[in-house]
Amino acid sequence: MSVMRDGVRYSLRGKVGDTLAVAMAKDDALVSAVPVMSIDRGHDAHVVIPDEFLAKMPEMGPLDVDKLEDVAVEVGPNSRLASQVTLTQELDGLVAALGESWPENTM
Repeated sequence: MSVMRDGVRYSLRGKVGDTLAVAMAKDDALVSAVPVMSIDRGHDAHVVIPDEFLAKMPEMGPLDVDKLEDVAVEVGPNSRLASQVTLTQELDGLVAALGESWPENTM
């Protein structure tokens, strides 16, 4: 799996069952892209998932959409939080793009 940030592709290593946010937080080059958003949610970021992988993921519920809208700027149909992307065998080969997020809440 990989993440695109500012036109640069970063390869990540993650375990099945982890979230994309966890994998990103373990990478020195990407940890700044997944700030700690809250005590409850920990690390998170707005990511954009390609259609072919989005079809392999569960639909978001209303609470998931609310959380996404709290973090993401310009939410689109392929937007997700990195914490909402659970790594599975079906997502092997995923290349997600970092989307724009609101500044971290310092409260």
